[in-house]
Formats: sequence, structure tokens, C-alpha cells
Amino acid sequence: FQRVPCTSVSEAGSNRLRYFSESILPKLTRLKQKHTLIYIPSYFDFVAVRNMMLKREMDFVSVTEYARVSEVSRGRARFLQGRKQFMLYTGRAHYFMRHSIKGIRHLVFFGLPEHAAFYPSVVNMLNDGMSETSTEDDDATRLPLSCLSLYTKFDAHQLERIVGASHTERMIKGDKSSFLFCS
Repeated sequence: FQRVPCTSVSEAGSNRLRYFSESILPKLTRLKQKHTLIYIPSYFDFVAVRNMMLKREMDFVSVTEYARVSEVSRGRARFLQGRKQFMLYTGRAHYFMRHSIKGIRHLVFFGLPEHAAFYPSVVNMLNDGMSETSTEDDDATRLPLSCLSLYTKFDAHQLERIVGASHTERMIKGDKSSFLFCS
């Protein structure tokens, strides 16, 4: 979990996008992490992230609630095969369609899900459909699985539903901005 610095509720969205574009995305592209799913709970944030990635000419597919079934199937296949490095996945698409996305090695929650049950259901998709003996994508399968969740101090209610009240207080008010949970 990574806390995004933020001073007001009205600036939370733009601060999160700025932090993502300046800190997280450059690391992902520098490490050439294939099979990275970016879960975006808000469609407005999705549009902002998609436009930013299009401007940077990045290699990605997107799964939204508005996409045709054929677009989604084609995008999921390209993501699983490693032909597309990133997949943008909206919270509404997960709510309405409950897609099972295979091939996820790295997961980034751009924001915390609105429904707490979505967090474990998306995290449980990690490594689904990837064989441990795969030789096609050796570099991608050697890296450990990872999950990064971005949040601000104004996301306390969503955070509490995921990590509990005692952890939330420390994560919101603590001096550190990074928190690691192991299962």
C-alpha cells in the first residue's frame, strides 16, 4: 500500500494521477514489467489514465463496461500472451461483468475499490492462467508477483474495509507512506 501525498479532497484525484504518472508508471516501464493490470475504480480516472498512456504511446489494452465482447476477448488474449504490457481494468467492468483476467503478474490499484469484496477477488486473479514452466516469457515469470495499492488520507473508509480499523489509523496518520502486508 502506498499513500499518495494530498492536502485536500478536491485535489485527491489530480494528486493521485500525478503521483502515478511521475512515480509509478516510469518504474513499470523501466523494468519492462509485462502482465501488469491497472485496476481503476472510477471511469473518470480511467479516461485520464488512458489519455496519459495514449499520449506517451504506451502498449496497453483496456477492459471497460462499454467495450464490446469481441474487444474484451481480443484484449484479454493479447494481455495473456504478453503482446500487450498493460491492461486497464475499470471497477464498473468488474462490477457488471466479473471478468476473470488471466496472466496477471503485477497488479496496481490506482484507487481502492468501492466494494471491499472486489479487492480480494482481483488480487486472487494474480498468476491465474500462467504456467510455472512457461518458457515463452521467461523474464516475466521469474519476477515475483506484486500488488501495489494507491490511497490518500481521504480514502480511510475504503481502506478500513480492506485492512481493518487498527491498520487504517496507522496507515493514514503514520509517518511512513509505504505499508507491506504478507499473506
